[in-house]
Amino acid sequence: MTPNDALLTDLYCLTMAADYVHEGTADDLATFELAARGAGAMTVAGVEEALAFLERMRFIHDDLCWLAEQDPVTFDAPVLDRLRDLRFGGSVWAPREGTIVPAGTPLLRITATRLEATLVETPMLAAINYAVRVATNATAIVRAARGRPVWDFSMRRLDGLGAGHTAARAAYLAGFAGTATAAAARDLRVPATGTMAHAKVMARGRAGELDVFCDQLRSRAAGATLLVDTYDPIEGLHKAIAAQRLTGARLKAIRIDSGDHAALATTARDLLDEAGLTDTAIILSGDLDAAQIGALVDRGVPVAAFGVGTRLRSGEAIGAVYKLVEQPEQDDVALRYTMKLSPGKETDPGAHQVTRRADGTHVLHLADEELSATALLVEVMRDGARTRNAPDLEADRAHAARERARIGSDGAAELVRSPGLLALRARLTAELRGDRSSISATALIAVDVQHDFLPGGALGVPGGDAVVEPLVRAAGAAGLVVKTRDAHTVEHCSFTEQGGIWPVHCVAGTHGAELHPAIAALDGPLVEKATTQDADAYSGFDGTQLARLLQDAGVTHVLVGGLATDYCVKATVLDALAAGFRTTVLADAVAAVDVEDGDGRRALDEMVAAGAQVATGWGREDSNLRLTDYESAALTN
Repeated sequence: MTPNDALLTDLYCLTMAADYVHEGTADDLATFELAARGAGAMTVAGVEEALAFLERMRFIHDDLCWLAEQDPVTFDAPVLDRLRDLRFGGSVWAPREGTIVPAGTPLLRITATRLEATLVETPMLAAINYAVRVATNATAIVRAARGRPVWDFSMRRLDGLGAGHTAARAAYLAGFAGTATAAAARDLRVPATGTMAHAKVMARGRAGELDVFCDQLRSRAAGATLLVDTYDPIEGLHKAIAAQRLTGARLKAIRIDSGDHAALATTARDLLDEAGLTDTAIILSGDLDAAQIGALVDRGVPVAAFGVGTRLRSGEAIGAVYKLVEQPEQDDVALRYTMKLSPGKETDPGAHQVTRRADGTHVLHLADEELSATALLVEVMRDGARTRNAPDLEADRAHAARERARIGSDGAAELVRSPGLLALRARLTAELRGDRSSISATALIAVDVQHDFLPGGALGVPGGDAVVEPLVRAAGAAGLVVKTRDAHTVEHCSFTEQGGIWPVHCVAGTHGAELHPAIAALDGPLVEKATTQDADAYSGFDGTQLARLLQDAGVTHVLVGGLATDYCVKATVLDALAAGFRTTVLADAVAAVDVEDGDGRRALDEMVAAGAQVATGWGREDSNLRLTDYESAALTN
């Protein structure tokens, strides 16, 4: 086995690749993304190892012979010829190593031929999963240590010989001072450390402990670190101090690897200071993790540095998956933007980007959606060659330090999906479940989601901005989207100056009359209402051609949401029912003015009494409809 061994993959990847050669689809472009399910923050690592594999992966003659022996029909001459000449020529996008991101963030995005992208699934997962696990643990440990150096002692506790470099690099990236693994220190050009083992003391027994310490000090002119807890830590500490006096050499540090770390370190500091060895450091090791280190630091234990081994790779494995998300050359939307619907393992369609807003929010969105903030995924490989954005260990280590400082102890914010992604996800979910006929007969009416009705507007509805996301999601499960808006004249009769009950709002041509951008972006007709100066109109059907528009489109069922529950939404729902449409109010997509407490609730009661259904979660991937108490009431009317 070598790091460039192309057989470092699952057999099914090879058999699928062979199928694609036989089917003539091996050269189709495909985009796969590697992302981790779950919750919480993680530190990006492993990108360097992934790129290194892609650069060097090769099928040698013996590999091809072995495949032909396994299955000569699948791995026939055309397939073996393709594999023999294979060189990765795709493009790779990834967040910068050391970036702290929420779970669900794509850690790799690969666009390549279907043959190439399929073959690299397993090695990409292996490279990223392990490195992210170590780097994330190391980030927590470095935070807990609060500026005290932490060293990687993990090689002897890792999952095989090949894991030492990965762990050392990921830990150093995340802020460790260096590693005890010599080969990793050499190859990565990072600081190395080493003290001594208990075996050296044990070889001479308890009576010979002082002599061993003297030998250690004499043989290391720059200073030695002595391991004092082979037998009794306090006795060992006295012998270390005695050895320093006998030799006059520098006692650089003492290391305690067992026992009550807090008590022993406190006693050691007192004894060392009494002996005038105030510059002798105390190093603690022995199955320490972030929580234990944080507790020691919080208690003010006089420790200068930590060594972490076993617990560097502790905890659950990172559950990253590698899934097909887009086939760029397909024209059919459902084939281009692929997604998986397996319960509990759903995926988001399309190639993605993650944008970090100024407030720390991370937004998952389609790669071709432009958001005005910091995009985290950058192109690290193009046409099989690294770009200037490819990993640089020292620069990325400094970046990781800035990430820790920026995010603080709370970790990365939760990942939220953009309205565009939610709409596409809902649409494809419905189509893949065979709901096309019900979609085409269903229309969403998004009522008056205008700036003047949103928080901060002239007639802002409390919590009004919360209706946007569920409306966008519902839009993906509707065959038609209709947006209504007030377009008042300057002296409209509803304004208080004209004897009405409302302040000036939604005057045509002003910013306040414009729809929320996410609603405006939904594809579908716009219906303007209340445009006549001397007549008000709350309902989207009042004085408009909305009923005719819906009937001509073959709509039999309308979903209604927007602003506000107790006025324009209620009026629109009642008119929809009167026009013969089956009508569902989206309870999570409405908000009430509540001039009097309870107006919103009473409005829903009135709509249900008239025959409307009320639902939440419309367009969710796990359920297009979640019943509520209102739904149950409606069914009995």
